[in-house]
Amino acid sequence: MERATFHWADYLIFVLMLVISAAIGIFYAVRDKRTQTTANFLLGGRRMSLFPVTLSLMATFLSAVLVLGVPTEIFYNGTMYWLISFSNLITFPVAAHAFLPVFHDLELTSAYEYLERRFSRPVRILGSVIFQLQMILYMGVVLYAPAIALNQVMGISMLVSILLIGAVCTFYTAIGGLKAVMWTDAFQMLIVFAGVVGVVWRGTMEVGGFTVVWETAKNSSMLRADNFDASPLERHTFWTLVFGGFMTSMTIYASNQAMIQRYLSMQTKRQAQTALYLQLPASIVFTTLLVFTGLVLFARYHDNDPVKLCLINKRDQLIPWLVMDVLGKVHGFPGLMVACIFSASLSTVSSGVNALALTFLTDIAKPAYRALKGRHMEERMSSILSKVFALLFGATTIALAFLAQFFGSFILQVALSIFGMVGGPLLGLFVCALFFPVINSWGASVGVICSLAVTSWVAIGSIMNNSAHAHENTCPEVRVNGSDYNTTTVFTTAATTALEVSSTLYNNSTWIPTRTHESLSSLDQVYQLSYMWYSTLAVVTAVVVGLVVSCLTGGNKGRSLDPRLLSPWYIKLSMLATVAPLKSEKRDEDGEQRKENVEMTDVMSGAPNGVHAHDARFYGVYQRSDNIEESRDNL
Repeated sequence: MERATFHWADYLIFVLMLVISAAIGIFYAVRDKRTQTTANFLLGGRRMSLFPVTLSLMATFLSAVLVLGVPTEIFYNGTMYWLISFSNLITFPVAAHAFLPVFHDLELTSAYEYLERRFSRPVRILGSVIFQLQMILYMGVVLYAPAIALNQVMGISMLVSILLIGAVCTFYTAIGGLKAVMWTDAFQMLIVFAGVVGVVWRGTMEVGGFTVVWETAKNSSMLRADNFDASPLERHTFWTLVFGGFMTSMTIYASNQAMIQRYLSMQTKRQAQTALYLQLPASIVFTTLLVFTGLVLFARYHDNDPVKLCLINKRDQLIPWLVMDVLGKVHGFPGLMVACIFSASLSTVSSGVNALALTFLTDIAKPAYRALKGRHMEERMSSILSKVFALLFGATTIALAFLAQFFGSFILQVALSIFGMVGGPLLGLFVCALFFPVINSWGASVGVICSLAVTSWVAIGSIMNNSAHAHENTCPEVRVNGSDYNTTTVFTTAATTALEVSSTLYNNSTWIPTRTHESLSSLDQVYQLSYMWYSTLAVVTAVVVGLVVSCLTGGNKGRSLDPRLLSPWYIKLSMLATVAPLKSEKRDEDGEQRKENVEMTDVMSGAPNGVHAHDARFYGVYQRSDNIEESRDNL
């Protein structure tokens, strides 16, 4: 058959998405040319409004992994996954009130600046370097996946595909800064939402309406939400999805620099909390849409699975197959879906590039400059370097995306899993800092390293173990460069050949094990731990090791610890850190007496009220003194 190509309407929609994204960057570069400071470039001047911040936070949630992975999960395993929506009922309040206030009240620039103030500079550098390695590797593969789609759908070479998408993303990020990133995130989020709603609407009509979709799922026992198995080896149960999902989500909303950067871009703490709370209905609505998309898949293909019929090679190709099966003849819709996939990836890469530029400048370059020159970096140099670093990290992402085509599938899976492997230990580091004043720099450093080692061992071991027991694909390989393929083959191969590896983030979400847990060896059982518990395992490891090492090294004895560095929930709920305000009088510059809140201290130990003297000497919780407060190099 004649080789299928995009209709001009498909090209138009896709190109418009790229042009509008680039135009947003140009607009903010020109508008803020005379007032473009480092703070304005990297933090939006700390005056971003609620609308773009809210949509930008949503764009982080609307990823290509979710769009392709969740409906496939529902198609094969039922609606149990929908229960993860309940985890957000815990995630957002905890992130908004236990973590966000500390970052915002301290007026931080980098999340890892907090780690220096709480622990030491080596801990700050350790956390920042771990984050940077995590994001660089992850973004490279995220850019590579949609580049393959563009390569095989439009016939453009791999190099041109990667350069085209990477260059546009790097361009608007480097010239427009956080404002451009957040407004393009908002625009791209709308594209992703439009693509998913279009699939749901048209797919539902094609199979006969909502009633047919619901009754088909009900009659096949696919409407499931009743698995309360307490085994941590079960992939999806009420406990893994709600409580394991809570800890997994916290790695994004409570300790990820890209998210914290958005909180800090808003003028008030209340605004940042409002933007975070608005994610709750958005996440529930979008998860419900994706779950229903899976039910539409089931209604159409429950008795003729395209994978079993060898019409497609991978389960992750189901959504593109449905798109071309239902809407392949609707000009413009395939282009919208490719734009949807790219938009989800672009929002991730642009946010990552901007966050990397900020952390490298603030955590590495400025301290190094100060150490070498003995003075703070000038604002002009800082502003120039922020743009240079954005360009360099964008170029690095492009290079890694290009090199990814030469990697084996195992390396790609490990690179994608880096995000999950590192997110948990970093969250554990912040939990140690905010909730355990006994933990010192030694405990934090050893704790996060041990946590990284444990999660890397389990995650990589799981990949290798599952690969060893994976079912062999007996279907003939789909040809994409020959003359015997049609429109459906072109689109499904293009949009998902690379993206199917993204299901690694869901621990091979559609892989159904054939061995019972009882037949597994002890080591194999460790590797079968539900991916939803990885972050919990990481946090527990970091905290336990941090406590043990800190106890062995004397805790924070003799070190003043600013109570503002502790979570407000810890201050309020822990009997060991109850801090009561006391009105004390000080004289202002005019000699007039004024009152201000200071911490009530134990006269003998310097500990806050509620902490006995012998406890305070170990915990190191002391009143802040104006003459010992650390100075910061604010942007």
